[in-house]
Amino acid sequence: DVQRKQKDLLAALAAQDERIRRMEPQKVSLDGQEATVDAGEKKAYDDAIGILRKGEFAKAAEALQGFQRRFPSSPYNGHVQYWLGNAQYGKGEVKEAAQTFRALVNNAPDHPRAAEALLALANCQVELKDPKAARKSLDELVKNYPQSEAAQAGRERLAKLK
Repeated sequence: DVQRKQKDLLAALAAQDERIRRMEPQKVSLDGQEATVDAGEKKAYDDAIGILRKGEFAKAAEALQGFQRRFPSSPYNGHVQYWLGNAQYGKGEVKEAAQTFRALVNNAPDHPRAAEALLALANCQVELKDPKAARKSLDELVKNYPQSEAAQAGRERLAKLK
């Protein structure tokens, strides 16, 4: 009887330990950089990205904007802004997407997604029938991120824009 009670107690402790561990801050890798985030923060980000991957752009944009309000100083925020721009573009809000991509580049020029954001910004500007602005964004991309894959694509698009 004592052994059974001990086993039950150990099982309960293990379950409680697991619940506590799920609530502790977690280390995540964001484009090769380590960051520490709360469990709820990681879940909210993963959920929003999951919605985006399903192609549910309106729901994804809502989830990503909610994330920004809930976690204003999150290490995910640059990524959230980049994916928000993609969600906005996906739901046809090209002007808003352009503003979101520009804000990412302006606020975090060293962010790993900044070059891709500039390329996406130029795509938005072409779609908005502003080739002059698109050319300027592509020039900025090639000048500031010359070794990036986005810059290579930007060079090809610049040749087509001229």
